[in-house]
Amino acid sequence: MRINRGAFLFAAVLVAATIAAAQAGKETAGQTLSGTSLSVPAEALLNGAAVWDQVPAHRISLNRTPPLYDTDESASLEIPLLDVRVVRAGGKVLVQMSWADSTHDSASLPEVPNTPPETRFRKVPTEAEDRFFDAVAVMFPEKKGAITPSLQMGDAEDPVQIYYWNAARGPMLMEAAGRGTTRTTGGSFAAHGAYEKGRWTVTLALPDLPAGTPLAFAIWNGSQKDRDGRKYFSVWQVLR
Repeated sequence: MRINRGAFLFAAVLVAATIAAAQAGKETAGQTLSGTSLSVPAEALLNGAAVWDQVPAHRISLNRTPPLYDTDESASLEIPLLDVRVVRAGGKVLVQMSWADSTHDSASLPEVPNTPPETRFRKVPTEAEDRFFDAVAVMFPEKKGAITPSLQMGDAEDPVQIYYWNAARGPMLMEAAGRGTTRTTGGSFAAHGAYEKGRWTVTLALPDLPAGTPLAFAIWNGSQKDRDGRKYFSVWQVLR
C-alpha cells in the first residue's frame, strides 16, 4: 500500500496543533493579563514613553509551530519568551511587546499597491523578495464574550481579529475564521516599533476590549525564515 507522505505529514501536524489548542484551552483560566489604567492620551504611549517602565510586565512563554513540509528547515526555539505590558488609556488598550532578538530583520519597502493583482497591466516584483522580516501580532475573538476560539486562526463560529505589525510593512489589520482563511481588511491602526541593543519593542493600539477578552500573541523571526504559519505563538491570555 502506498502512503501519501504529504497527506500523512499534514494530518500529523493538524493532530499536534489540535492537541496543543485543547491544552491551551485547559490552561486559559490560569493565564491572566492585567491592564493598568492611566489618565494619559493614547498617542503619548506609542513612542516608548518612560511611563511604560512603571507598568508590570507579564512574561509569556512561546512555542514553535511544527514544520508542515518535510522540506522545511528545522527551527530552534531562539525566542522562548515575550514580555507584555498592557495599559488602558484614551479609550484604547495599548499592548507593548518586547523580546530579545539577535538579528534585526527589517527593511524600507514601498507601499503595497491598492490595485488587485489580477487587474494590473503587468506584475511588478517587490524589493527584497528573498528576505524575511521580523513581525508580531495580537489575536482576539471578533465577538465580545466569545469563548476562546481555536488557536489556528479561530473558526467559522468564532472568527478572530489580528492586529499585525511587520518590520518592513508596518501595521496591518487582518481577520480570519479558521486555518487558511486569514486576509487583510485594508484597515490599519496606530503602532510603533523600535529595535535597540538586540531587543524589539513594539506597541500596538487595540480597541477598548472588555475584561475577560482572550488574547494570543505571535512572533515571526526573519532570520529563521518565518512567514505565514511558520512562527512562534502563545496560548490564550485572559485580559483583566
